Amino acid sequence: MEFTLYEQTVTFLWSLVLGTIIVCIYIIMEVIRQFSPPKKLMMISEDILFMGIVSALNFFFALSQTHGYIRAYVILGQMISFSLIYFTVGKFLKNLSSLFVRIISCGLGKISSPFRKMLKNISHIMSKRVKKIKK
Repeated sequence: MEFTLYEQTVTFLWSLVLGTIIVCIYIIMEVIRQFSPPKKLMMISEDILFMGIVSALNFFFALSQTHGYIRAYVILGQMISFSLIYFTVGKFLKNLSSLFVRIISCGLGKISSPFRKMLKNISHIMSKRVKKIKK
């Protein structure tokens, strides 16, 4: 079944939108990783989750727009929008979130500093008492 030029154009434009959705999901996952860097196993599971989400989106997009056929212009549209957004807005958002994480961690460090000192003193006193009890 052949697609008209109008249908192909609309499908290409929707593939640009889908690429934008995919890059938004990717940027959100990157920002989450900056707030709490995952261990290897968690990172692998996050990557598998991302691949599953993207695969499902592409599958349902192909079913709805191209009747299940893989079209090069659809993949090209997704790659174009992903690249443009990731290397412009995505880098800006990543740098902004990195700055935000540094500000928050510095602020939390200053706020929690008295509590940490107090807990350190308490643990030091308790360890002395435990040593006395053991003797």
